[in-house]
Amino acid sequence: MKLTYAVVIEQTPNNYAAYAPEVPGCISTAKTWDEMLAMIREALTVHIEFLIEDGDPVPEAMMSIDDAIAYHSKALAKADEELLAECGNTPPKISTTFRMVEIEVSVLQLETV
Repeated sequence: MKLTYAVVIEQTPNNYAAYAPEVPGCISTAKTWDEMLAMIREALTVHIEFLIEDGDPVPEAMMSIDDAIAYHSKALAKADEELLAECGNTPPKISTTFRMVEIEVSVLQLETV
């Protein structure tokens, strides 16, 4: 079964990090862009397969890029004060990209929430 999730990818001076807002706890990091795309696809696939294996509901892939941007912006606004407190007046430079990522999950039965 194919699923497509909105993914937030951030580039820092040292690496890339990605997460899918609709799949809490599913994150990945990598050194390069291509590696990041492969790693987040793998993380999503394995995460969803474990949910199915455990009989837990699978998050329905409904978020658009605009929804992901709104979600991420809200999360950033909440974290800004904490980040500034940790980093002083010069927060780290982070570049953010939003992308739809398609995965294929091998399942006998798929239950969505």
